[in-house]
Amino acid sequence: MDRFERSITNIGGQTVRPASVDAFLVELRGSILAIVESTHSLCMELQCRLTGLENKFALMDRALMEELNIMQRELFSVREQLSQSIHTVPIQLQTLRIVVDNMEGHLAHVRDALGKDLDESACDSE
Repeated sequence: MDRFERSITNIGGQTVRPASVDAFLVELRGSILAIVESTHSLCMELQCRLTGLENKFALMDRALMEELNIMQRELFSVREQLSQSIHTVPIQLQTLRIVVDNMEGHLAHVRDALGKDLDESACDSE
């Protein structure tokens, strides 16, 4: 760096640099430009990929919310059915008990009728 500082002269209020410094600055600018351009390309690629991920995440989030809503409705439906069953099962059991009692009564009449028929058949055969 000393050689550059020593070779810079001030002529009439203007700084004059040697050609080697100008060449170095041109090379430095080129290197910086190459780094900036490649970094810019990488950043643009990263931005595109992040945008794609954001879109996929939004779609997935929306799909999951729909699935959760469907599951919630199903659970509500099952809960309602269970609630109705809790109230209707005792009524159904009571109705079934009444039907069974009625059937037992009918069977008793049938047994009685069959018993009379059997008794009459036994008397007729004697």
